Amino acid sequence: RRGCPPQRRLPVEPLLAAGGTSVLRLADRIGVKARTIHRWVHDGVPEYHADRAAIALGLHPVLVWGDAWWKA
Repeated sequence: RRGCPPQRRLPVEPLLAAGGTSVLRLADRIGVKARTIHRWVHDGVPEYHADRAAIALGLHPVLVWGDAWWKA
């Protein structure tokens, strides 16, 4: 988006650990397509999506990413 600072990104591995054993299972649980998860594996999870994904799993983002969430 123009005029907005770039979103910080978080690693996807903690989200995978919290949400399922596979990309397909995680995608299903948080309501995104598997290709979105694959993009996050490559680029990291944008902060906004990280928050929404953790909430979809019934968790606060700090329970998924720990101190990395506060630094983001």
